[in-house]
Amino acid sequence: MSVAPVGARVLVVDDEPHMARLVTALLGEGYRVDAAPSGEVALGMLEVEAYDVVLTDLMMPGMTGVELLRRAHRREPDPPFVVLTAQPTVESAVEAMRAGAFDYLRKGAGGDELRAVVDRAVAHGGMAREVRRLRSEVDRTRGASIIGSSPRLRALLELTARVAESDASVLILGESGTGKELLARALHRQSPRKDAAFVAFDCSALAAPLLESELFGHEKGAFTGADRARRGLFREAQGGTLFLDEIGDIAPEVQNKLLRVLQEREVKPVGGDQVVKVDVRLLAATNKDLRALVARGAFREDLYYRLAVVPLEIPPLRARREDIPALVAHFMGRKAGARRPTRIAPEALAALAAHDWPGNVRELENVIELASILAPGDEIRAADLPHLDGRRAGAGAGVGAGGAPGGAPGSELGGRTLKQLVDETVKMVERQAIEEALRREDGSATRAARALGLSRATFYNKLKALGIKT
Repeated sequence: MSVAPVGARVLVVDDEPHMARLVTALLGEGYRVDAAPSGEVALGMLEVEAYDVVLTDLMMPGMTGVELLRRAHRREPDPPFVVLTAQPTVESAVEAMRAGAFDYLRKGAGGDELRAVVDRAVAHGGMAREVRRLRSEVDRTRGASIIGSSPRLRALLELTARVAESDASVLILGESGTGKELLARALHRQSPRKDAAFVAFDCSALAAPLLESELFGHEKGAFTGADRARRGLFREAQGGTLFLDEIGDIAPEVQNKLLRVLQEREVKPVGGDQVVKVDVRLLAATNKDLRALVARGAFREDLYYRLAVVPLEIPPLRARREDIPALVAHFMGRKAGARRPTRIAPEALAALAAHDWPGNVRELENVIELASILAPGDEIRAADLPHLDGRRAGAGAGVGAGGAPGGAPGSELGGRTLKQLVDETVKMVERQAIEEALRREDGSATRAARALGLSRATFYNKLKALGIKT
């Protein structure tokens, strides 16, 4: 026997009024059935309501079931259709399936057969939505990854890989621009839920009433402007991962309802009277001090502990300056276009290494993008970085004898002087630029040297100095 999807919405389209009552009786509890007396009315209902499956009669006055199917498929969302007919024929079945019907069923089918078909259609529709979302996420995040090999970042990524295997809630902490969403996506990609949806949302984007509706969904007419039902982010992420950024900004009334969802694993849409079970892993992030908010009574302590089962903190860029060369090379290599800088001058790299980076990796990316536009040739120079605001590592604290800020030699540079870091940075960027050029030119040293604007002798000397084999 099939198990009814909780809250599955079914639209029955038939010019015979008793059909909706019959379908409701045959399906039994767990389904929500609406009726439309014609294809024209059904199209209007599909505009304002979110249905999981449509059961439509084949032969109706005016618009036929096949015509309704074809016209509905041009719209979004596009629920699966099951075509019903009193007199099934091979020709009518072929026509319906060619038009995009999920299945074809005779009107005299029993309850078990009807429920089985509807359940399969609902499941198919859910998978289709997840596929569309996953394709969108792949396009959006193509090439996005966490760049760097500093000790602090390596330790974080190793812990992330271990945490990913569990289903525990994770609270990602870090300043703005450090890459909290990238870490959340890395957790999802390495988890058993990787083939399901990853849904990301910024909680600071909406006021409390709208945020509640966005998270938990709403029924049609639940409030002014709710002209159609909405599933909500928890249901959109069913079986997958929901990432809530800026969790520290949510209002107390939303905190209460979010806590209940985490405890009960069910949501209740705004304006609705039915709860829907959800299977979602929650990841949250904030750049605020949630413990301080808890102490002030601005954030629920029990919600904090529900969210922070595993806390992960991303270090700011100034605390992992060793990663700046790799990030610079990554951002330079990602710039498209016929002309783009392929090298960075040592003094420019020194300026980047010494900058305090209050905006972290996001700021660095913007700086490299603008410098790539301003640079007149194929090299980014210090003169192409006038938009740095002058803040330097340990600004105001002085520079110690070892070249590190604050009189503590190498305190933020891994025990190295700034000159040593710059020398290492130059070598790393050169290595990455050469290796990328060799990859683009299929291993041809001659073409790679030409692409980088180097003579063959200089290019081979760099290969030897850097230990790169061709």
